Amino acid sequence: MDKKLPNGQRLIVESVRGAPVVAVQVWIGSGGFDELPDERGLAHLHEHMLFKGTPTRGVGDIAAAVERTGGQINAWTSNDHTCYHVVMPAHHWRDGLDVLADAVCHSLFDPEELAREIEVVVEEIRRAADSPGQVGWQRLFGQAFGDHPYALPVLGTEASVRGMTQERMRAFWRKHYTAPNTTVVLCGDVDEAEAEAAVLAAFADQVQTP
Repeated sequence: MDKKLPNGQRLIVESVRGAPVVAVQVWIGSGGFDELPDERGLAHLHEHMLFKGTPTRGVGDIAAAVERTGGQINAWTSNDHTCYHVVMPAHHWRDGLDVLADAVCHSLFDPEELAREIEVVVEEIRRAADSPGQVGWQRLFGQAFGDHPYALPVLGTEASVRGMTQERMRAFWRKHYTAPNTTVVLCGDVDEAEAEAAVLAAFADQVQTP
């Protein structure tokens, strides 16, 4: 299945019955390329903040809801996309979907959590600066893309990341985390019709337009 849903999302379902496992991914069609010049690193920091609490799940509860079923949860940010994903035992795939939908649709961007996460990302930036591989790739992109946004690091700089605020987080979320900019992918031991109904229900509150 590969279809556009009534809410504007794209849904892709690949039913594979070989093992009792389901992978769920939520792709946002925005990343570092979509940042303003003075907010480099915002998309990546925003990704971190989606694991830091919603009105119904506190800090740590998002990951715990997945891991206590034997599942795994993670996310990553590129220049063009941000992806949130879980791998779940088949009988818990709806739990994984609900967790991702809650994070994408209802994150709080609490200022105290943001301040802590900024320090986490700053340390990540410092580790990247100490990695010959990371430095090499960044210099290659800088030479290849020149003045294009691809030449800049997705992680941002210490200065740009320290300038992030709750207001900037929310503005980026309102602009980019809309249903038409979202693709939901399920693969594994899952029925297509059940997946479609569950996705529509889970994302019923997602922003439709910026």
